[in-house]
Amino acid sequence: MKICVVTPSFYPATIYGGSIFSTYHTCAELAAQGVEVFVSTTNANGGKKLDVVPNRAIRFGERFFVKYYDDTIVGRFSWRFILAVWQDIKACDVVRIEDIFSTYIPPSLLYAKLFSKRMLISPRGVLSKWALGSKKAFLKQVWLTFLIKPFLRKSWWHATSMQERAEILEFYPKAKVVLIPNGIDFDQFGRVQRLSRNQYMKRFAKVDRSPEIIVVSMGRLHKVKAFSVLVDAFARLLADAGDAALLVAGEDEGERRNLESQIARLSLTGKVFLVGEVSGQDKVDFLAGGDLFALPSHSENFGNAYLEAMAAGLPIVASKGTPWAEVEDAGCGKWVENTVEATYSAMKDILKGDAKAMGKAAMDHAKRYDWRNIAVQFKAVFSEMMAS
Repeated sequence: MKICVVTPSFYPATIYGGSIFSTYHTCAELAAQGVEVFVSTTNANGGKKLDVVPNRAIRFGERFFVKYYDDTIVGRFSWRFILAVWQDIKACDVVRIEDIFSTYIPPSLLYAKLFSKRMLISPRGVLSKWALGSKKAFLKQVWLTFLIKPFLRKSWWHATSMQERAEILEFYPKAKVVLIPNGIDFDQFGRVQRLSRNQYMKRFAKVDRSPEIIVVSMGRLHKVKAFSVLVDAFARLLADAGDAALLVAGEDEGERRNLESQIARLSLTGKVFLVGEVSGQDKVDFLAGGDLFALPSHSENFGNAYLEAMAAGLPIVASKGTPWAEVEDAGCGKWVENTVEATYSAMKDILKGDAKAMGKAAMDHAKRYDWRNIAVQFKAVFSEMMAS
């Protein structure tokens, strides 16, 4: 079985957030389970290019290859991709399409149709009402109607949550949708460097402090993430918690300046810290050193950060723009309205309760999402697609 994964960007282009890690780990685990995986992507990494050899297959491991086509306009268009990706698609059994609103996708769909390939489309949250209405709503509708729908006859769809499944069916009622969540390398989060409060704050916030409570959050500093709600809610929490700190990790995608202004206006300088992107062992240690993870968001098709926080042993506060209602039943978090009052109340309730017990429940819940289990589910779907 040979799978061609078509995606506008790929690891190590981590600037694009959790979906990069999701696609990479899925491919790596599928290869480990005997599936041939060929990734067709570009060398885009935000506003610059990855330092990789372009236009040539690079071996990532046994049965796992990646070709980074050189972008003509970084992050927007690649002539090399458009003119050559048909060869990658023709050589595979099933095509997995990542994203929809990218210039790389319509030609890929066309090639897959010409070569009668089965397709599994992963929209990655772009069909949510918030995403469709946030900007260029009319152009998105035109794109979906004329450049996507004509190629869907043989396609299957992949949703990471029931919420995303409903969004896909609203767009395309005839769709065959398979539900497979994102995953994590659960073992990675068991390898933690334990730090004192003071060591933790020196390492991540660059200050000499030992707060009683540390609230952490993580995600792109983008308007889809409601970090402004979190900062306001934390300001209210300080009146109850006293000595507390909020650390937000994530690459800036246009919101850092607004958040810095909000922090200054609320006199939270020295209490709220924007620490930049964390990855690898730093991310594990960053999450594990907190008492609580909170991330309000307007829209998430999945939200890897919530899962990573649970794997690190933290109870979480997720908003109803995310698909994490299950944390309520699992006893490892709160799923609340995306408002200051609801976020503040959820954080306060967790911290006044047995946060450690909730953290233990969070780890137990996160084990279900190990990448090895996720890859088994994808392999079964690809086999079913080929048989059909």
